[in-house]
Amino acid sequence: MLDLLTLPVLGVPRLVRWLAEKLIEEAERQEFDEGQLQGQLLDLQMRRELGEIGDTEYSMEEMALLDRLSYIRRMKEED
Repeated sequence: MLDLLTLPVLGVPRLVRWLAEKLIEEAERQEFDEGQLQGQLLDLQMRRELGEIGDTEYSMEEMALLDRLSYIRRMKEED
């Protein structure tokens, strides 16, 4: 009964909190998604083969993606 009485006042803050929690969960899921990262590596390689990017840009982006992949795998091992 108390929840029903407080709904007009506390309903919106509870909804905002729930939504924020869901957004954080999704961001964390995407941040640690190895499949998405591997897809980015394949896309990067394709862009290089098509001549859209040069060797220097490819190397820099590849190194950043591989560092991130390594970080993800270390974090998973620690859990």
